[in-house]
Amino acid sequence: MTESSPKLIFDQQEMNERIRIWQQGERRWLDFDDGLIQSEINLDKPELLPQVLNRAMLAGILFEALPKRILLVGTGGGATARYFSHRFPHIKGDAVDISESVLSLARRYFEFPENEQWQIIHDDIKHYVEVCTERYDLIIIDIAVEQKTPEWVFEQQFLNQCKALLTEHGHVSFNLLVEGANEFMHYLSAVRRTFKQRTVCLSLPNYRNTVVLAFNSAPSFMSPLNERIVSLEYDWGIEFTEFYQQMLIDNPANSGVF
Repeated sequence: MTESSPKLIFDQQEMNERIRIWQQGERRWLDFDDGLIQSEINLDKPELLPQVLNRAMLAGILFEALPKRILLVGTGGGATARYFSHRFPHIKGDAVDISESVLSLARRYFEFPENEQWQIIHDDIKHYVEVCTERYDLIIIDIAVEQKTPEWVFEQQFLNQCKALLTEHGHVSFNLLVEGANEFMHYLSAVRRTFKQRTVCLSLPNYRNTVVLAFNSAPSFMSPLNERIVSLEYDWGIEFTEFYQQMLIDNPANSGVF
């Protein structure tokens, strides 16, 4: 049987961007008409994260304990919040996005958790980090403008403010989307200065994205990680073995955490 074609179920022009939601079978995803999928969920399996980028951005759990509180920056459809709500319902989280429309769609179309553990915050993250009094074990920063990570994400002031929001053993997961090696090294160097070189890079084959993990303290868990990886893969439903093997390729000795 031939799979049905994607169906456009929402289409709205807002300011300088077009917001679209598609569905094909059990798949539902959000895009801004720029060639990138911003969020994707499997309607039948809320415990899974369909997008490899979303899964890779959780790879810091290889080195730290299960987070108790999470901050999502650039919420999109909130697929990661939905995943945590089903896999680890005791975890608390805050999801910040500058677009009120996107946050509304996360609730309406992407099953953003409607419970006391998760809250949606309509704010500019640059303002939120200045006034926030919470502390987070994991901050996930996934922001792209015209298929690039905005330069301000890696400005020293913003990085310092993010670091200040972390618990002692907290870490930040960045989705780094740049055009070339020079820009990549410029941004990575800024993160390494802020986090005292406690960083790990994770490239994604066939994607332009690189996940950069930055730790507030020396990681709690290091090699050997074999037994830990097996346990985590079972609990999280994520291919941590593949991610760890790619980290070993991406991070030469003495380049950061490794």
